[in-house]
Amino acid sequence: MNEAIVMSPTPSDEDLDDSVPFRMNNRQSGALIASTIIGVGVLTLPRSTASYAAQNGWISALIGSVFAMLLLSLISTLVRRHPGMSMVGFTRQLLTPGRHKRIGLLLALPFLLSYALYWTSGTALVARIFGEVVTTTVLKRTPLEVIIGTMLITAFILVMHDIEVLVRVNEVLLPLIVIPLAIIGLSSLQSAQLVNLLPMFQVNWWGFLKGTALSTTSYLGFEMLMIFGAIGEQSGKPLRYHLLGVAVPGLVYSLIVFSGIAVFGVDELELLAWPTLELVKTTEVPGLILERLESAFLAVWVAAVFTTLGNLYYGTCTMLKEIMGLKHHRWIALALLPLFYWTSLQAPNVQVLFELMSRWDLFGLFNASVIPLFLLILSFMRRHGKETPHPENEANEDRAATAAAAALSDPPEMPMQKE
Repeated sequence: MNEAIVMSPTPSDEDLDDSVPFRMNNRQSGALIASTIIGVGVLTLPRSTASYAAQNGWISALIGSVFAMLLLSLISTLVRRHPGMSMVGFTRQLLTPGRHKRIGLLLALPFLLSYALYWTSGTALVARIFGEVVTTTVLKRTPLEVIIGTMLITAFILVMHDIEVLVRVNEVLLPLIVIPLAIIGLSSLQSAQLVNLLPMFQVNWWGFLKGTALSTTSYLGFEMLMIFGAIGEQSGKPLRYHLLGVAVPGLVYSLIVFSGIAVFGVDELELLAWPTLELVKTTEVPGLILERLESAFLAVWVAAVFTTLGNLYYGTCTMLKEIMGLKHHRWIALALLPLFYWTSLQAPNVQVLFELMSRWDLFGLFNASVIPLFLLILSFMRRHGKETPHPENEANEDRAATAAAAALSDPPEMPMQKE
């Protein structure tokens, strides 16, 4: 008797909902941006801004967030003009002459590889700074290589999952990061001396502009929208949520810088390697509920570094996957893991590490400003995107977004049953 092969039962509407590729709503896109921004920069921002803008460093941090929101508006507009397409797709489309798609890909490679190099080096630098902080404050006898390797492997496990898992992890961890940071920033004001903030608005304008530019680089991470915007919702008001994803870290960072200057003063602040951590040590919780508040702060900071590292890691893998035309990103993630580990150990000391971070920030500012602006101008000139007078453009928007979600994730296969 022949063995009959019976397909699995026809799925119901509820089962079909589970099989639809994931689409990121506007709230989740804002949470993804905010979680990427809040990371290692929170530990060094008070010192770096005070070194240029002196007692007005908190103002430069606040203005820097405004500049970051302006740059994010360019990226958000560019992404919304090409719904369902990531940076790889619309960059190749904008640079393709006629129907020569291969030439378009070659012309787009310098822009794409610039982002890939920026995110790759950023992943390694974030892992190294995490290792330096942990080994100098908590686990002083643990080798640096073990700390870095542990964090990279943890991020690797996150990257091996689909895009939905990454987005939901960012959504869940964001309030657990922002709320404690805001509480710590407000609690540290009990040791503040407002005389350290004076004289206000009397600054060297050139130094103030440098401090503002440096503060703007502290909010880098919003350019991840160039990749993850492909699966984002186009309905509602996505720009409002995108800007909120920068505004929340902007308020938290400005509060921490304000507290750091008010507590330590500019002269002492410039001598501290991790000023935010020292600020936490001076803070006392009423009732002595937590005797060592820095332990709780480091726990929150580890979660912040984890989301930043995971997002950079995933974005790099996704971009390389689309460039090479692969179906899955998991093999790329596995191949990049030893590269991240080796790169993170190249800085011989913390001083060189800070110099590398400064260069990386400038490189990131170029990627987040010049490249999106050039692509947006090219999009208007070539009349690509939503303003293109094509009758099927609006009808194909949902299908394009669904296809992009399928490209960023690995949808499960329908099983076959035998009788």
